[in-house]
Amino acid sequence: MRCRFTPESTPWVWFDLDDTLWDFRGNSHVCLSEVYGEFGLERYFGTVDRWRDCYHDVNHRLWDMYNRAEISGAVLRMERFRLPLVGAGCTDAEARRLSLEMDGDYLGRLGSKQGLVPGAVELLGHIRGKGYRIGMLRNGFREVQHDKLRSSGIGMYFDCVVLSDDIGINKPDARIYAYACSVSGAVPSGSVMIGDNPQTDIAGALASGWEAVLFDPDGRFPDAGVDTVASLCEAAMMFG
Repeated sequence: MRCRFTPESTPWVWFDLDDTLWDFRGNSHVCLSEVYGEFGLERYFGTVDRWRDCYHDVNHRLWDMYNRAEISGAVLRMERFRLPLVGAGCTDAEARRLSLEMDGDYLGRLGSKQGLVPGAVELLGHIRGKGYRIGMLRNGFREVQHDKLRSSGIGMYFDCVVLSDDIGINKPDARIYAYACSVSGAVPSGSVMIGDNPQTDIAGALASGWEAVLFDPDGRFPDAGVDTVASLCEAAMMFG
């Protein structure tokens, strides 16, 4: 992997968080197992795997809608628990009651998890050591994102944190990229976005005049059309 950026040409490096630096899949897997036991969900789902599969199917669809600004964060947080419960035979009234409780419980557990994507600390340390500024640009709920940064120990690396929940605008909307530049002092031509989502992270950055690097460890997007890395160690080699 060739050196692609320098602190002089591209002083700001922006990251998505979940499944780019912070191991959302692994951490969420544990949290959903804990929620299953805490709320006695075996009465609706025969196994914890069945519960997790139902949740992930619904949650993925809702996040796609949220990223397109078709639903609010409040709707997402209610429906990702309510819909699996109703589908498993729970009454709507009980599903709504449980969903409110489960949402807070799940997010609290999630924010306490420390699992990182392999190479995350090394990449952040390398970039910081080279003199870059580091930002986070994330679609997510404010109360849990800062908890993730504290629990995982990587919060100290960030000079600027921009969350969609703070301004009511989601990636890939160009306005959130412009906002990130305005609050950090960065300029589009001097910013690069690293993320795992081709639509929200990469397309949004490119449309806003930023550089972009796709993190694709599973090789799901072979025709992404941008610089792609399979590991964060590869990503580090791009920053001289």
